[in-house]
Amino acid sequence: MRQLLSIPHRRRPGMCPVNGIRDLVHWRSGRDWSNEFLWGLGQGGGFAYLRFNSADPPRQVYTGIATPRQHRYLAELFDADLTEIENRAFKFSWSKAREAVDAGTPPVLGPLDMFHLHFYEDIYHKRHIPIHYVLLVGYEDEKAYVHDTDKEDVQAISLDELRLAWDVNVPGLGKRNRLVIIDVPEELPPTDALIRRSIADECQTMLHPPVSMVGIPAMKKVAREIARWPEELGEDTAAKCLLQVRQYLNSPPDLEGHHLTAGRDLYIAFLQEAEALAGLDFSKAIGWLRESIATIPALAEAIRQNDLETAATYFDRVAEVEAEAYTELSKVIGVTALPGAG
Repeated sequence: MRQLLSIPHRRRPGMCPVNGIRDLVHWRSGRDWSNEFLWGLGQGGGFAYLRFNSADPPRQVYTGIATPRQHRYLAELFDADLTEIENRAFKFSWSKAREAVDAGTPPVLGPLDMFHLHFYEDIYHKRHIPIHYVLLVGYEDEKAYVHDTDKEDVQAISLDELRLAWDVNVPGLGKRNRLVIIDVPEELPPTDALIRRSIADECQTMLHPPVSMVGIPAMKKVAREIARWPEELGEDTAAKCLLQVRQYLNSPPDLEGHHLTAGRDLYIAFLQEAEALAGLDFSKAIGWLRESIATIPALAEAIRQNDLETAATYFDRVAEVEAEAYTELSKVIGVTALPGAG
């Protein structure tokens, strides 16, 4: 039996974490926002420094990517019911995904390994990239039908390949067979109210987070510690950590260095759309974020050359200009970020 929902879709390469939720918002509420707008509204563009000796690698830096946190934050912002399932057997997760489609609450599936997605011809059976997300809009006996951020039309995935693609564990992004169901309400709060709350929360997180592993304090912590990684961890382990940092200075993550913006370009796009919708002026903050973007390629090159003292200086510079950006945003929306516990 075939089940297929007709949901509006807006293609935007590189925006898979929020593309499906954007489509759901358009379908349920009628608000046809851009992917960049929803990405920024969902707290994209942040910074996190994970420091766990039991992890692999034991030092990890994330910029401009907040996928599970974006899903949870947007659900809370929209006052939408949220269900997350992960690390269960394929049969169980697939059954729950089908039930969600039948209930009119299609789920986001992921992370998926793009190695097994046949509609990415340049990657299929060539490169393992386990960071992808799709919106399940239908199914039949041996197929899943999905909206993909890079494709205009509905794509079909065989269950054999979905089983392989879905069997991944990615720190910070999700465990195997993960799905999230966000029951977006038909009536959302006014857009300008959503913008103000989102920016206020982002300023709080960046300037005065509850823990020092996120935001500006985390950037400063990386700046203090990165040059000591080889001594603390050993050369080989430090090299793995530095490779991870370089990868996630790109948005989306990319070892080749094709997108060295740390997601700040996407947050700028959000602010440009948001200021028009809310009648605010974010130009000064945008200027500071552009200065941050201009620093990222030099930071990545210093890491590539293993010049960690210089990399530390660039991390400090990014922290300095982004503190200016978020302080300015706080002023524009009339909210003072309160000191946290970090």
